[in-house]
Amino acid sequence: MKLKKFFDNFEEIVGTILFVIMFAVLVAQIVSRQVFDAPLVWSEELAILLYVYIGMLGVSMGIKYRQHVMIDFLYKKFSVRGTRIAHTVIQAIVLISLLIIIFIGIKLFQRKLIFELIALKISAGWMYASLPLVGTLMLYRFINVCFQEHKEGKFVFSPMILIENEYYSGQGEGE
Repeated sequence: MKLKKFFDNFEEIVGTILFVIMFAVLVAQIVSRQVFDAPLVWSEELAILLYVYIGMLGVSMGIKYRQHVMIDFLYKKFSVRGTRIAHTVIQAIVLISLLIIIFIGIKLFQRKLIFELIALKISAGWMYASLPLVGTLMLYRFINVCFQEHKEGKFVFSPMILIENEYYSGQGEGE
């Protein structure tokens, strides 16, 4: 139960922790530079790395809570069927985009492994790892949203129907 609650709130929990760490690093950098006249050479790179992951987790939260950018004024001009068609097309575009983010993210991660973030002395690949890692989380959240929206009748046709039918048909076989 606790694991499910953690995973259901993963973006909020991890994003908050990363934000607090980033804030502490930046405050330490300011104090170090202004008070001790000795800047922390690694702080900027770490803050950037954390910021990338925080931003990606924020996008995943937007998908989870259906708060990503929608052009509402166009939806209001469509009929009910037109709205369903537009929603289906937009969600298909989002799905394709997420798959591209994951695929390209894997390629970038592999290519950047040989480079180093000099101050942190770690591979630059870890910055690009956010794309496939959090991209996969976004895809998971997106599929959950699509299942819910399918139940609400927001699609003309949802590719999630195929996944849902396969999932539920497989459950009955083992029982």
